[in-house]
Amino acid sequence: MSSTPPSSALPAADGPLPLAAVRVLDFSRLLPGPYCSQILADLGAEVIRIDDATRPDGGDLMREEADLEGFGGGRFFDLVNRGKKSIALNLRDPRAVEIVKQLVVGVDIVLEGFRPGVMQRLGLGYEALAAVKPSLVVCALSGYGQTGPYRDKAGHDLNYLALSGALHHNRAHDGGPAIGTVQTADLAGGALSAATAILAALLDAKLNGRGRFLDVAMADGALALNVYALGLLNQRRVEPAPGAELITGGAACYQVYATQDQRYLAVGALELKFWQRFCEILNRPDWSDRGHRCGQEGRAVIADVAAAIAKKTLAQWREIFKDEDCCVTPVMTLEESLQDGPSMRRGAVAFNAHAQPVLPFPVPMASAPIAVAASPAIGADSESLLLASGYTAAQIADLIAEGVVVGHRAGA
Repeated sequence: MSSTPPSSALPAADGPLPLAAVRVLDFSRLLPGPYCSQILADLGAEVIRIDDATRPDGGDLMREEADLEGFGGGRFFDLVNRGKKSIALNLRDPRAVEIVKQLVVGVDIVLEGFRPGVMQRLGLGYEALAAVKPSLVVCALSGYGQTGPYRDKAGHDLNYLALSGALHHNRAHDGGPAIGTVQTADLAGGALSAATAILAALLDAKLNGRGRFLDVAMADGALALNVYALGLLNQRRVEPAPGAELITGGAACYQVYATQDQRYLAVGALELKFWQRFCEILNRPDWSDRGHRCGQEGRAVIADVAAAIAKKTLAQWREIFKDEDCCVTPVMTLEESLQDGPSMRRGAVAFNAHAQPVLPFPVPMASAPIAVAASPAIGADSESLLLASGYTAAQIADLIAEGVVVGHRAGA
């Protein structure tokens, strides 16, 4: 894999990043909350993680210290905590709660991902924080929201997708629900919804001085993404059949086909002109008026196309379609995409100090190259943040000695 970004950078505006003057306190853990605050950091915000001083992993299982197989020994954590700061506090101590309130004076946003009620029990609920800074934007990102019968239930991405109807439809015609590698409810339903809401509330706070509490539920976000299936349900009053609709695997023109070497070709020739060109290239004009049909006839055309695609390798099909404008692409692995995919070729991938790719916010906001900083050690910035908040060196030393705060030496 190449470790050098392409020379052509994405065009963007000169000057600082748009959130350069914004500060965020981030209490969140695992994936959805850190991904949300990483978006804000990539847009220029200073993001301060509130780590748990009582736990060796800082309260986040994704850290390298955690022995959790399948998460890359901390590399998952590094991808969504780049360039953030860390202060490690024992929030069970009232003095740590006062430290948070002191920090709140100088921030714009508080993000938390606990179950409902935890921040209130710590003495850091919205009312307590808004009393310190009325213009504060507080975002609570949880599985099922702060209200409703599921409020206190645990859940993960798979559960939110299951309860939204999305997982039911995510399957082939003759298969069961499939688990993907993209955490759609966590990232799109949760993190992106939260980031969008935060930015809207932040604009209102800056323009009008109004703070706001944002109740973001990943289950709500997952349901909100289910637009196509809802359109069909509203039209027919019948649940759409999984894997059998026009853009869910029921039609030949919008389908994935296996090649001779057991790779795959994605045919997204939804518009008639694209499908007709596809048929011309394969010398099968008899398919041209059948590619959009579903049901039994659709399956018959799919079988015919599959037999034709299976006669050549993926490399051969790539060569055939490389200059054709009919929405036919190879199904790339992630490594292949990072080598020669469209985002790599236009400079949307960045690299860390170890020449490993990272995936920053995908919309260019500054003309300077994308900077990739390391994730913070637990408590790496405790002393500097406390000093900036008005604590003396002697006070900080006492707080560290008494276990209220973990400093960068202990956390390194």
